[in-house]
Amino acid sequence: MIIAVLAAMLVLGNAKAQTAPPAAAPAVSAAAAEKAVQLVQRDAFAAVREKYPQTNPDDVVAFHRQYAPDLLAEWERRCREEATSAKAYFLLLADNFAAIDVLRKDDPDEYERQIRQQQTESQVRSLSRQIQALAVKEGDGADEPDRLLARQRLKLELKHLLEKSFDEAQQRQLIEINRLEAEMRNLRRLADERAANRRLILGQRFYILTGDVWPEEHQHDQPRE
Repeated sequence: MIIAVLAAMLVLGNAKAQTAPPAAAPAVSAAAAEKAVQLVQRDAFAAVREKYPQTNPDDVVAFHRQYAPDLLAEWERRCREEATSAKAYFLLLADNFAAIDVLRKDDPDEYERQIRQQQTESQVRSLSRQIQALAVKEGDGADEPDRLLARQRLKLELKHLLEKSFDEAQQRQLIEINRLEAEMRNLRRLADERAANRRLILGQRFYILTGDVWPEEHQHDQPRE
């Protein structure tokens, strides 16, 4: 699943950004750094236009800024710090956008569900990062009670969010099961009706092939003596 790949890359990117020592780089002006970022972004936009001619890369950015801002922030970080991987990451964002956007007209209900899922997963990842940050945060003893209370509050918020997400997924599965069961009942009914009309169906087919009625067993030609 595309979103799972993006989330995994986000986790790896965050871990790398937090643990890797800053690389020595020649001093550049802010204007030059911004120009370099723009070139990386322009290259990523061009790759999306080539893969999805009908997709505006700005729509990909706007979509993730609204529904999955942490994924977009990771791309922006890569544009600044890991230019070689920025294009591939943005293409994954475009894949994610395209897979959901196609549902806008074809299946509006599923489209809305996917949107909610994007938002929920983004909130889950955000809470997870905040909880982990508080777990490793160092401070004086006076700040410790506040840190523990804040972490506990975030953990409860994450717990409720995960429960809500699970219950919604469970409800969707039950709805899908009911739909499949109704479809199976309809297929069974059609099969029973077809079996009940076996003689009529065969007779019609036989007439089309021969121009004659379905023969009875006693109508078979008798051998001449």
